[in-house]
Parts: sequence; C-alpha cells; structure tokens
Amino acid sequence: MRTPRTGERLLRWYPPSWRARYGEGFAALLDDTYGQHISRRAQISIARAGLTERVRETGLVGVATSADGRLRSGSQLVLCGWSLFMVAGAIFAKFTEHWGVATPVAHRTLPRISDVAVQWAGGVGMVLVLLAGVFVLPAVIALLRDGGWSRVRRPIVRGVTVVSTALLLTSAVAVWARFLNSHQRNGGSVAYEVVVLLCALVLVAAVITATSTAISVTRQIDLSRKALLVLSSTALAVTVLMAIVTAGTVAWWASESMYAPAFLRHGIGSGLFLTSSTLPPALIAAGLLMILGLVTALAGARRATKGFRANTAS
Repeated sequence: MRTPRTGERLLRWYPPSWRARYGEGFAALLDDTYGQHISRRAQISIARAGLTERVRETGLVGVATSADGRLRSGSQLVLCGWSLFMVAGAIFAKFTEHWGVATPVAHRTLPRISDVAVQWAGGVGMVLVLLAGVFVLPAVIALLRDGGWSRVRRPIVRGVTVVSTALLLTSAVAVWARFLNSHQRNGGSVAYEVVVLLCALVLVAAVITATSTAISVTRQIDLSRKALLVLSSTALAVTVLMAIVTAGTVAWWASESMYAPAFLRHGIGSGLFLTSSTLPPALIAAGLLMILGLVTALAGARRATKGFRANTAS
C-alpha cells in the first residue's frame, strides 16, 4: 500500500526546484496511475528518473544551449576531473617517496624528469584551482549577504563535516605512523595498511563532497559572461596540466618497472591484495583515477570550447 510517506520519499528523488514546479501534479499523476499501490519496479523507475533530473539540473550532462551554460558546465566538469586527480596525485606522491634510492644512478634521468613534471604540473594546477575559488568568492559572499544561506546551507554543512572528519582521521593515521618503522609502514603491518586504505576512502569521499559543495554553491550565484570566460580559460589550462601529469606518471611508471621493479613490488599498498613489480595496486588505482579524471576534464574542455565559439559568434 502506498502511504503519504512513501509518496514523499519518491518525490525526494527529484531536486527541490523540480518538486516546487511539478510536485503537486506529479503526486496527482501517481494517484491516477497507480491508485493505492505502486509496484517496486515503478518505484525504482521513478527514483532513477529523479536522480537523472538531479544530475541534469547541475548542467554537467545534457545539452546546454546558451554560451553561458556551456562555459559554466564545462568548467564544472573540469573541476570534477581535477578532484579525481587530487586523489590520484596523493597516491602517486606517497608511492614514489624515496624512489631514487632503489633506482640505479644510470637510469634516474627519465623518472626524475617525469617526477618533476608531475610535481610542477600538479602544483600549478592546484594554484589555478585555488585562484578560481578566490575569483568567485566575492559572488559567494554577495549571495550570503542577500539571504542566500538557506539555499546553500545543506551542501556547505555537509562538505565541512565530511572534510573535517577526513582531516581528523588523516592526522590520527599520521601520528600512528610515527610509531611504526619503515617496514611496518610499507606492507609490514596489515592493520596499518587496512587503516590507510580506509583513510584513503574517506579522503576520496571528502574530495567528492567538497567538489559537490563547490558546484552546488556556484550554481546559486550569478556570474557575468566575462567571469565565465575567465573561469573557462582557467579550466582549459588545468586540463592541459592534467594531461602533463598523466604523461609524466606513465613515463615514470614505465621506467621504474624496467630498472627498479623491486621498488614497485614493495611499494605502499603492495601485499594487501596483490604484489607485482609491474602493476602495483596503488599505481593501478592512481592510473585509473587519472584516466577517468582526464576523460571528464576533456569532456568539460570540449563543452567550454563550444561556449567560447558561441560567445564569439554572438
């Protein structure tokens, strides 16, 4: 039997703006179509449609007809890709600590250049993303002054909560690591490896939540065409830097697998699920995240480029 509470749960799958506009009519349609009983299959279909509407409302999928819409959604897609790169970069940085010690001197040139390229490109990308955040900060402050806190309260509170939890857990793991020797920190302690894995999952959740918060907040602010062009230009630059990071990672990985396979075999994360001198699990995870992030960013760059063209044509 369908109760009012069940109907409310079904409507909650849809975004607030959609419910405000179509909620009453949708509820009436449910009564006319299903009466007092909604099958499980129909409920799943309604939930899937609601989730699709939520994603479409973000502007990250679907067709944006205006130049402003393409510029905004393209920049947001690049931000999503960059968030995946942050996680991948953290994994890569941790894995590659002290790689030079295990690599023959005659074969350190390529991995050194690759490692430096990854560090510099990642650092510049981080600076650009932070500058973009500073650039939109006045608009966010104006939104809050105009009484917009109620519209952004939930994502901001959720983001602060998840990120704070991740930082506390990371700090606790860092303190614990001080009491362990090198062998225990690099596969010698199963308990430590499991906790590090859980910490990594929490950090991933924090990055995803922070990115979702940023997108939710920026959707509520009005940005001029000039501001959108600046943000889109920054997004294109970040996409290029992401490609450099990916290329540098692949080059370092290939070189080390040839000349320092023992380092890959005994790196962090090895031994928990599998051990390999060519395909260590940590680098596999980082590589997959980089590929997914780069594909997402390229999709955003393509959309932003169309926005540039539409702006020029207008």
